[in-house]
Amino acid sequence: MESFESDDGHVIVRLDRGDKALESIERACTEHDIDTGAVVTGIGTFSTLHIHYVDRTELPDDQADRNVDLELQGAWEVTDINGIIADGEPHLHVTAFDGERTVGGHLEAGCEINVLGEVTIRKLPGLSLERQPDERDVSRLTRR
Repeated sequence: MESFESDDGHVIVRLDRGDKALESIERACTEHDIDTGAVVTGIGTFSTLHIHYVDRTELPDDQADRNVDLELQGAWEVTDINGIIADGEPHLHVTAFDGERTVGGHLEAGCEINVLGEVTIRKLPGLSLERQPDERDVSRLTRR
């Protein structure tokens, strides 16, 4: 992984074969002091795709019962990664295609780059956000 910052606050993250996508984005946030920002574009290929998604309209009280976890191997073409960084922590979603099916969901740790990845992060100076759980234990963005 290597990252580059422009004069106007954009950070480009280059992901190389074997890099972990989310972990590399988190590292770039630390290295470039990104507290609040937006991942505005992301593309690449994964050999391991690890996501979760909510598959119901009624949320059970137990967080573990809310999500479907997928860990998929193969050649996954990533068509988009985007989301918000609040308090230095990315909350990102991904869409990927393996030639037969398209899947999408919350980007989890362990997504390994197959060929390459490129991510653009936009710092949002003057805005300080964090996530706080609401009454249903859903993390909501709030001002800090």
